[in-house]
Amino acid sequence: MGTRNLIAVHVDGEYKVAQYGQWDGYPSGQGVGILNFLRESNLGVFVEKVKATTWLDEEVIRERWAECGADDSGWVSGDVSGKFDKYWPELSRGFGSKILAFIEASDPGLGLRNSIEFAGDGLFCEWAYVIDFDKNVLEVYEGFGEEPLDPGERFVDAFIETGGKTQYYPVRLIASFHLDTLPTDAEFIAACGTDEEEEE
Repeated sequence: MGTRNLIAVHVDGEYKVAQYGQWDGYPSGQGVGILNFLRESNLGVFVEKVKATTWLDEEVIRERWAECGADDSGWVSGDVSGKFDKYWPELSRGFGSKILAFIEASDPGLGLRNSIEFAGDGLFCEWAYVIDFDKNVLEVYEGFGEEPLDPGERFVDAFIETGGKTQYYPVRLIASFHLDTLPTDAEFIAACGTDEEEEE
């Protein structure tokens, strides 16, 4: 299902991963994917790989699209998109929570796209997840908020003006889980206020 989302990793006071996702952004989709990764991975190795990631310049990303056959029209065919996803899965809008295991398995220095500003678009960013190693928590955020965030909340300064009669504020924190005591899938979904059957 097309449920746009953001997956971020925060360490040493900065975002080192900020992955835009197009699909299955709800808690029982990408959320559970993140949860399973956190349970099964070697977080020590992962953190070191995360610290070594870099942000790619937008021009580099455009060049990579061009290498796969994209032009300047803003539209790409399924063949071009498939080639891009094959060569650069870490930049794919469909990679979702798989980005986490990909980083863990990659050589240090993986280049990523910084999409952290998407958290400010509460209309289109339906869900966001932040793994914060400074706080040792996994945080879940939800979009479509019609009230401004309180001072000091994460993303309070990320507001994006989308125009129109209805204005949504940046994604808002709805649940937080300590990385040392992660919930079951069912507990996680319930804490996020969603039901698996409703998401399908």
